[in-house]
Amino acid sequence: MSLFAAYAADAEAPTPDPTPQTASWLHNPSFQIDVTPNTESQNDSVSVSDSPERKKRKKEKKDKKHKHKAHEEEATVTVPQLEEEGFAVDKARNKEFLSVRTIARPSAPRYSIRYFVTNMKVRHRKKFKRYYQQVQKLLDKENSENKEQVITKENVNKLGGSKKDENFAGFKQEEELSQTTASYNRKLTENTHDIKLWLEYVNFQDTVYQFEKTYRKGSIAKGLRVLAERKLSILDKALTYNQNCEELLRERLNVAVSIYPSDELQVQLKSLVDKEQGNIILWQGYIESTQCSMSHCNTPAVLNLYTKCLSVLHKLRRNSSMERAQLEENILKMLYQCGLFLKQAGLFEQLWTLLRLYLELNLSPSDKNKFNIPSSFQEKQLVELEEVVFNSQLPLHELWLRTEKLREACHWLPYTEDGQCEDPQRLVFPEDVSELIHPITMPENTFRLIATILTLLKVPLLSTRHSTMQDLGLDYVPWALDSIESLLSAFLPLFPIDLTNPYLIIDNRLSVGPQYIKVLPGQEEYLDFVLTIMKSCTECLTGDDKTATTVWWLRFQKLLIILDKQNRFKMPQGFSKKIKSSVKNLLKQEENRSNILFYCEYALIEYEQGNLDTCLNIIRTTLSFSSNRVILASSIDEEQTSRCYMYRILIEVYLKAEKNNDALKHLISYVLEKNSVDNVTDDLINQANLKFKHVTLQLLQKDITKLPVTNHFLPNFTIDWIICNGWFLYLTKGPIQCGTFLENILSEMEEKQPGMMYQKEVIYEFYVAVLFKHCVHNPGQGTFKILDEVLSRAIEQYPNNLFLLAVLAKEQSMTSCSGVPWWKLKTLLMKTGRAFPTLFLVLITNQNIVSAQETLIETFTGRKYEISGSQKNRMLALFRRITRPDMCTRRCGLVWRLYLQFIHAYFDPALVRNVYYRAVEECPWLKALYIDAAIYIPAELAQIQDLLIEKQLRLHVTPEELDVLRS
Repeated sequence: MSLFAAYAADAEAPTPDPTPQTASWLHNPSFQIDVTPNTESQNDSVSVSDSPERKKRKKEKKDKKHKHKAHEEEATVTVPQLEEEGFAVDKARNKEFLSVRTIARPSAPRYSIRYFVTNMKVRHRKKFKRYYQQVQKLLDKENSENKEQVITKENVNKLGGSKKDENFAGFKQEEELSQTTASYNRKLTENTHDIKLWLEYVNFQDTVYQFEKTYRKGSIAKGLRVLAERKLSILDKALTYNQNCEELLRERLNVAVSIYPSDELQVQLKSLVDKEQGNIILWQGYIESTQCSMSHCNTPAVLNLYTKCLSVLHKLRRNSSMERAQLEENILKMLYQCGLFLKQAGLFEQLWTLLRLYLELNLSPSDKNKFNIPSSFQEKQLVELEEVVFNSQLPLHELWLRTEKLREACHWLPYTEDGQCEDPQRLVFPEDVSELIHPITMPENTFRLIATILTLLKVPLLSTRHSTMQDLGLDYVPWALDSIESLLSAFLPLFPIDLTNPYLIIDNRLSVGPQYIKVLPGQEEYLDFVLTIMKSCTECLTGDDKTATTVWWLRFQKLLIILDKQNRFKMPQGFSKKIKSSVKNLLKQEENRSNILFYCEYALIEYEQGNLDTCLNIIRTTLSFSSNRVILASSIDEEQTSRCYMYRILIEVYLKAEKNNDALKHLISYVLEKNSVDNVTDDLINQANLKFKHVTLQLLQKDITKLPVTNHFLPNFTIDWIICNGWFLYLTKGPIQCGTFLENILSEMEEKQPGMMYQKEVIYEFYVAVLFKHCVHNPGQGTFKILDEVLSRAIEQYPNNLFLLAVLAKEQSMTSCSGVPWWKLKTLLMKTGRAFPTLFLVLITNQNIVSAQETLIETFTGRKYEISGSQKNRMLALFRRITRPDMCTRRCGLVWRLYLQFIHAYFDPALVRNVYYRAVEECPWLKALYIDAAIYIPAELAQIQDLLIEKQLRLHVTPEELDVLRS
């Protein structure tokens, strides 16, 4: 029944069959066409068209279909099933994948399509290696490795390893590195005791690391660790052949320090120290692992380590008779390092108490008050100055800085007066440092002790030579430089050349109290204190030790006069007259009246004060006291040595005054044993030349031995005679012939005594002075290139020689951009691995900046030249380079202080803060860094004071005391 009545008829009608039986549905009344249906069976449809072309096409299609089907049946391979249900491993080759257009991942191979622009060369892609081929190769390789192979002469080359990929980008470089490594291995196998070759091989690992970092993938930190372990492995092997070699041990320590954290380094070094208690290098590394660690460094902990080290060395010395001298030298080295720590931590009261006890124990055991020198500074003057500061209404950080610096400059001695002391740290008793005191029993170490003490009291070594520093044991501490006093020796003239360099700025603001350079309260008192200590030391000595210390005392006063002339030091009022009177009093003493050396130094002091005639009269009068004697190399005594030295000084004074003819006359009169020469003739020149040659050959035929360190401050006949001969050749034949003569001397000395020697170092100084003097007077004759070559050789061998470095700085200021290129200068000074050359690299760079600012003027504006961005970036890159972990200057306090000063002057204050925290992390014991930071970043004053208190460094005024004084 239908829901609607209108459709009832349709609903009752039967449903027709949907399959059409006839073609009635094709009829259209508007379009008539005759269509007859095809009622033939499918079997008869083949015979509808019997044309030969259709038969041929159908036959080809049928053949292809059957052929493809047969090929698929052959290629079908059953994949073996594993025991686990539903899991199969694809190990067999299945070509079915090649006939399917689309394959689901991960079966589909990965490939990339590249499109090329016209006019470009199309690169055809190599055939891609399918997955199943690689699996098959791996399976074959595993099967072949399991089989034991017999090595024969025929297949030995085939079994050497995997085949090298020549398409690798760094294939040639890798081949060169492999060949170099093989060469080193072969040489080291033949020469296992060649220390220089071992160190070269260790440094070569840096080149290997750079190659791996460029062409290999991996973490940089992991690569550095691998590099360090590789170096340590090489050094350990070298030490098995060369036990107790100082160079190898120091290199191993530097490598370990640069890569291992402080905790791990302490554990390693402690175990090594327990095994070798007499090894001074291991002790230094063990102490520095605590001292240079921000988390572990504090004054009591570090002093306990120094106490333990000195006591162990003293016990070993007492129980040993063979190595007694070496162990005593090690005690002096550790005393120097401990004194440096106390001085840089600001604990000057403890430092002087320690040094005073050493002097009393070893120099004046009978007179205990010999070195008990009271301070001449008036305490009332300090109180008045502090009141002026507190009434000035300055900011808080300025008040703290000025008060701290005032007290630091005035309070360097322990409090010994009656009454209560407001500062408890000034109360230092001998019992506080008694465990650090040990006797020095060897006579040859007495002068070493005095040199150590005077250096700790900020007296520069005069003159500062590399061999002298090494023999005194002052060369091995890279963090010894924290203030400018050690650099003052560069301004002491040794030869008649002008090294005055106003652009080589050594800022006296970098001095640390107590000091004698900058005009501050306590300057004159501290200078008197130091000179009194030196004078008292000479009174307690005898022989060459007394003479050498007295010469040092005289040269120090001469240096002060030179610095005052160059406006680098403000001499206190009346101090110049005081120097002259003290020298005269010295010469009036009975034992000093016949000492020619003292008269010579007095004459040079008169020359520096501007009295040329007085200087010449003193030297001539001194020479008249001794008669001329026959000069024979076989019979050289002290009188002839002194006389030769006096003639050398007289000649150099004449050369300074540009009186070359008078200098030549005195040279001829000396060598020909005449009282005077009126006219210089060719005959006299030839006679003098023959005499010089004869005596020089005799001197070189004798054995050249290493001089004691005391003789470095005294004249030496061989050196002075060679220098006189060199000046004679310079004045008669020119600098080239003089240079040839000196080259022959150096080569013969190297054959007799290879390695570093004091005599060769002085001859290198003279060689450089002769060439520099000629370059100044004849700048256009092309000798600057020879000077650069000789200067480079000399600095490579003797990098701590301040005279050579001063000549290099002066030459750079003269030649400017036409001199040695920057990259060459940087390579020369940084590869030495010493602090002095690296510091001079910074000073020379700053010298060029100051010279440009002072001398250059802008053309259009007329203003002075301002430092450019490239110069700033060069200086910044240099500071970042020399403070890297692999550099010895990363713990040099003076480098960090110069870095902070430069950043504060030219860059953003935020960068100063970053540099300060980096510096404190490397040198947490250095008080001068905290003082400089309070100047440059005053906002960090509270944190700076907290660090000073945490590390227990010397703090003269605390924040609480400052608040009380302000109120």
